[in-house]
Amino acid sequence: MPREVYVAGVGLTKVDLTGRIFTTVFDLFSEACQRALEDSPIHGFDALQIGIMGTEEFENRANIAAKVADRLGMVGIPAVRSETASSSGAAAFHEAHHKVASGGCDSVLVLAGERMKTVTTQVATTIMSKTVDPVERRFGFTMPALIALVTQAWLRQRRIRRDRVADVMSRLMVRAHALGAENPLAAFHGRREELGAYFDSERNMAVATPLMRKDCSPICDGAAAVILTARPQPVRVAGLGSATETSSILDRKELGCLEATRQAAAVAYWRAGVSGPREVEGLVAEVHDAFNSLLPIDLGDLGLCDPDDAVGALIGDLDEEPRDPLDHPVTGVRGTIPTNLSGGLKARGHPVGGTGLFQIAETYLQITERFPNPRAQVRGARMGLAHSIGGPGNNVYVTLLEASGSRRQRARVPTPRLSWEPRVRGDEEEASLHGARAVVEGATTIHVTGDEGAEPVHVALLSLGGSRVFATLDHAPDENEPLEEMLAGRRVRLLVKDDGGHYFQIPRGRSFDMGRLVKAIRQRVRGGEAA
Repeated sequence: MPREVYVAGVGLTKVDLTGRIFTTVFDLFSEACQRALEDSPIHGFDALQIGIMGTEEFENRANIAAKVADRLGMVGIPAVRSETASSSGAAAFHEAHHKVASGGCDSVLVLAGERMKTVTTQVATTIMSKTVDPVERRFGFTMPALIALVTQAWLRQRRIRRDRVADVMSRLMVRAHALGAENPLAAFHGRREELGAYFDSERNMAVATPLMRKDCSPICDGAAAVILTARPQPVRVAGLGSATETSSILDRKELGCLEATRQAAAVAYWRAGVSGPREVEGLVAEVHDAFNSLLPIDLGDLGLCDPDDAVGALIGDLDEEPRDPLDHPVTGVRGTIPTNLSGGLKARGHPVGGTGLFQIAETYLQITERFPNPRAQVRGARMGLAHSIGGPGNNVYVTLLEASGSRRQRARVPTPRLSWEPRVRGDEEEASLHGARAVVEGATTIHVTGDEGAEPVHVALLSLGGSRVFATLDHAPDENEPLEEMLAGRRVRLLVKDDGGHYFQIPRGRSFDMGRLVKAIRQRVRGGEAA
């Protein structure tokens, strides 16, 4: 039987937008470590687990785990790095947990963080884009562009009209910043965002429709530390779950959700004996909202509310003035599922390698009644759910912490899938698709690509029978109305050119107004240039 594992202390740095607080990644980890030691009765460790995503590119350093051990004066300790893109911090926690649960270690120090402000936003976008599948990168896809496609599908499934999308996204922005403004550790502490800022084209430029700049989490520095032990403490690890999804969204069964989140949550709930997370008394959640639209998507995927109710559960009625998110009856501080009271990735900040561990530490602070923002402290918090997404939804971790004195009865939960066998795929020759008829499943205009100064790229996800391909519009568009709104569900013709590039052509006919499309595209590009 695996041993119980407890959290013995945590340490969080301030999340920094300036790049001036921490001179090296070692400064980051040293500060987080010192704060955790001050918070914990345990000061000796059998292993060191490091979570960081891009130290080679952000800081030009490799073999980082050994170097951190050296800087902390722990030479001789076993030290290993975990890297699963933007869920690296959660991955490090899970690996450390397994070491203690197995009996291999009695205590492990977990450190996770990232120093990203060493490069420009453009360079950081390029670095982050390397987590994207090569097929998608070839079409100019970045992380936000892929999430934009998922968002488009999710919005269509919810039947949220085009004229309401900006209303939803702007209020999610306001919610995040209202909470982050009161969190002294947040990147946007003291910096609320007014609703009108979302509609200011000079301050809020298009990134990948429907995502705008103010829908995206910031480039920042920050680190977290968590101490795990087999010695009983007030908070224990109740359940862990992790799952992967296909590298390319072309191979996914559904576009409007993240299946890896659903699978990881199912395993975590099973291990914790939780049959219905919304019925758990005293539950608080910190979920991965690197982009505003991910927050309602996450709530549905985690089973915290019905997908159709997620928008209302976060921002209330769109026809009413935005209210203080702490007062919301569902996701506020006294709600049934208090969610992202830190401000989330959007306002607390997203130092990619550290984010997953930040979230775990924040739920621990809720359970121990020491949340950084006293107004956001949930009274009677007994269980914390932390959810971390790696890459474009293809490496996800769900972590459940619980007060050790909880009298919650474990529920009988069906065993989820826990074992897989490899099926190695060979290089299959792609049949000629030139001239094939296809249906547009989703589309986006990518305004910010990995190449500085590049023109906007209009890309569609096409369905051809049982397969999918990406393709770009076959002529240089001139315009500015949401291309995806006009194309979704349309039949098009796929063109495969001599260079192997995929393009799509819109047939002329009664069912499609080509003049309207050309006019819309012209307006889009002009609007992007003006921004």
